[in-house]
Amino acid sequence: MGNDKLTLTEALKFARHDFLNELQLILLYIDLGKLPEAKQKIMDTTDAMRQAAMLEKLGLPAVETWLVTFDWVYSIFPKTLTSTITPGIRNVDDTAVVAYLEQVFRMAEKKVDPTSDYETQIEVNASATSWSITFIVNGVMDHMFAAPETTGSFSVEETISQDQWTFTIRGR
Repeated sequence: MGNDKLTLTEALKFARHDFLNELQLILLYIDLGKLPEAKQKIMDTTDAMRQAAMLEKLGLPAVETWLVTFDWVYSIFPKTLTSTITPGIRNVDDTAVVAYLEQVFRMAEKKVDPTSDYETQIEVNASATSWSITFIVNGVMDHMFAAPETTGSFSVEETISQDQWTFTIRGR
């Protein structure tokens, strides 16, 4: 997309577009008499919404917004999100985490093959005393880079292979 920040109007536009796509797919299944597929699509969609809603428990509102809008801003990396979060007090500036993640994914967009397909699994885990966000990107990773050094109260680790990039950011 080439723009790191979405306006509220743009975010609502993307959300409305995604919601209408889901409804049209469900209606198509119903019209074709494929009720089990329609039911499964409803279950998948509500589960995805539930996973995104759980991000509020993370207690990092800037990170929550960044994760929810991730695949609208970085459209080459369509995502699925899972989260297991226990509320806690986080010892990190979440705007610094977002600035770091924006830097990493801006760089990643320049290194991936725009003609290839990518899938991104984002796993958010948090206990009362620590948190982590893992990005597992599957696709051609021939020209990937090492993540930049962190300077804040969080750390990162990554592994890069030909077809997968796993990147974890964590803190307390």
